[in-house]
Amino acid sequence: MAGIAKSGSDQPVLEPSKLQEDGLEGVPEDWQHAVHTYQPCEGLYINCISGRPGGTWSFQAEGPAAFSINILLEGRIQTAFDDGAVVNVSAGSTILMASGEPASGWDVLDGQTDGAFRLVSIHLPQEAMANLTGLHMDELRRRARALPGDQSHIDAFLGVVPSSSTMQRVACDLLGFGRSYAAPCLSRDLYLRAKAMEGIACFMQENLELADMPLPVPADRQRLIEARALLEKNYGQEWTVQSLARAVGLNEKRLQQGFQALYGYPVHACLTRIRLNAAVALLKRGVSVTETAACCGFANLSHFSRMFHGHTGITPKQCALGISPRIAQQDTSMPLL
Repeated sequence: MAGIAKSGSDQPVLEPSKLQEDGLEGVPEDWQHAVHTYQPCEGLYINCISGRPGGTWSFQAEGPAAFSINILLEGRIQTAFDDGAVVNVSAGSTILMASGEPASGWDVLDGQTDGAFRLVSIHLPQEAMANLTGLHMDELRRRARALPGDQSHIDAFLGVVPSSSTMQRVACDLLGFGRSYAAPCLSRDLYLRAKAMEGIACFMQENLELADMPLPVPADRQRLIEARALLEKNYGQEWTVQSLARAVGLNEKRLQQGFQALYGYPVHACLTRIRLNAAVALLKRGVSVTETAACCGFANLSHFSRMFHGHTGITPKQCALGISPRIAQQDTSMPLL
C-alpha cells in the first residue's frame, strides 16, 4: 500500500510484513500507542492501528509481491503506488492492494482531521495468497469486477470499495481481541488466524467471485456499488427493489441483474444478509433482542429469530449471551423483509 509523498523524500521506509520484526522503529511517537502488529502463523501478518494520534503519519512502503486487505473504520488515508494515481480513502472503506512483483509507494494516514484512527491490515505474501486461494495476479484481476484500480504501469492492483457490515465486524473483532493479550499465546494466535481467514473469505465472496458471469456495463457498476453502500448504511429502512433502483438511478431489471453478477445474490438476499450481520454486532454490544430486531428492520420477532438461527446456527438470545455465531451461506432465494 502506498501514499502521496514523492519518491526521494526523507520519510521512513516501511515493509508491512516487517513491522513486527522491527518493533516500532520508524513509527512516529504520537502513533506508537496505537500500533499493534501480529504474526499468528508463517506468512500471515496483521497490523492494527487504533487510537487518537492527533496528527498525520507519512511513510514510504515497499516490499515483495504481496496481497493485503485493509479495513478503515475511522480516519482517512491517501495512498498510491509510485507513479500511480492517488487514491483517497474515507472511513467505512476496504482497500485491496495486490502486487505480482516487488513494488513501492507512499501512504499518508490522517489521524487528525477526524480525531480517532482505526485500521486493520491483513497482509500475505503473494505466494502465500496463491497457495491459500489459487489466485495469481491475472486471475485476481479477472475476478475484481467491482474494483477499479488496475495499475497499468506495474503488475499491481489498488482498489477501494465500501466496507460491508461483515468486514467491519471482522475488523472490530481483530482490534478488540488481539490487544487483550500481553504476549503471544496459542489461543490468541489461533483466533487471529481464524479471523484473518474469515476476513479474506468474506472479501472474496463479496468482491472476487463468480468471474465467469457476464459483467454489468461499466456505467452501471458504480451505481451498483452505491446501491449496496446504501443498504449497508441504512439497513433498517424499508427498502424495495423499486425504491433502491430509484435511489441510484437504475431500472429494476438492471439493478437485479447487476447485483447477481457483481455480488452473487439478488437485492433481496443482500439486504437480508446485511441486516443479520448487523444484528450479530448489535447483540454482541448488549442491545436487547427486541430492540435489535426493530433496528434491523424486522417487524416480527419470531420471524427475526427464525431467520437469525438459519443464518448463524444459534438463536439471538444465545448470541446475546456470548455464544459465537457460525455465519452460514446465505440462501439467495430469501424474500425482501
